[in-house]
Amino acid sequence: MRNLTDYFPDLNENVAAQAAKAIDDAITSVDDSLSYKDFALAVAAILKDEYGSHNFGPFMKVLHAELGMNESLNEAEDIPSFLKNLAQELKGKYPELRFLASNDKIEVIGSTPDKQDFADENLKKDWGNDFVTFDIDDDDRGYMVSITRVNRL
Repeated sequence: MRNLTDYFPDLNENVAAQAAKAIDDAITSVDDSLSYKDFALAVAAILKDEYGSHNFGPFMKVLHAELGMNESLNEAEDIPSFLKNLAQELKGKYPELRFLASNDKIEVIGSTPDKQDFADENLKKDWGNDFVTFDIDDDDRGYMVSITRVNRL
């Protein structure tokens, strides 16, 4: 069996073990028989409030690898809401741009310089769920930026 660090070399297992112990201690201090549903709701609240929707995919990837699960649950259903949440989050960070989420991508709308700045800043970013920033300077349509799935390019 492969070790988790084989899949994620940047993972510091010591930090993860310390965090796991702290989480377990915190749960025990609240309710030593916390239900899985309440635990899942608590984790979801932390992810939403502290980490942002762009980290949902990478988080699930690590979680699934650790649990021995090879595929995402309800992935096709999650993509439109993932993109909608990400677009909403980006609107707050980049007020000069508009982010139009569809079922399979986010179109970045704005001035060419603003789109170029966004693309330069996020070109290598993994948004989660295999979504990346894609830009192209088209002769007919001009400079276009979107967040799209790697396997859809």
